[in-house]
Amino acid sequence: MSKKNILIGAFICIACFTALLQYKQTLPTKQIREVQTILITQIVSIDGKKTHAPIHIKKGLTALQLLSSNHKVIIKGEKENAYITSIDGRSASSESKEFWSFYINGKQSPVGAGSYFLKNNDTIEWKIETYSL
Repeated sequence: MSKKNILIGAFICIACFTALLQYKQTLPTKQIREVQTILITQIVSIDGKKTHAPIHIKKGLTALQLLSSNHKVIIKGEKENAYITSIDGRSASSESKEFWSFYINGKQSPVGAGSYFLKNNDTIEWKIETYSL
C-alpha cells in the first residue's frame, strides 16, 4: 500500500469521526429530572376522631389535591374557588351552620385549599367549624 493511499484513508477516517462528533452534538440530549418530594403531615378531624398521617408527596401540589388523593371528598367549585362539603362521608351541615375549615401549621388558611401550594414540613389540618350570621 502506498503512502498516498494510507494518507487518504487516514484523512477519510478523521473526516468521518469529526462528522460523527458534530452530528452527535446536534442530537437532543435527554434531561433527567429528579422528582422533588416534600413531607406533609395531614390531620383530618371527624367528630372528635383525628387521623394523622405524615406523607411524602410531589412538590407543587395544593392542599385540595392532597386531601382528594387520600380521602373521599365532595367538592363544590373548582381550583381557587373550590370548597369541601364532605370528607369521608362527614358532610358539613348547612342547618347547623357548619363548614370544613383547614389550617396550615396551626393557623386558619387565608386562602382556599385549591390555591394553597404545600411547602415542606407543612401540617395541614381539616376540621368542621361553625359560622354565625
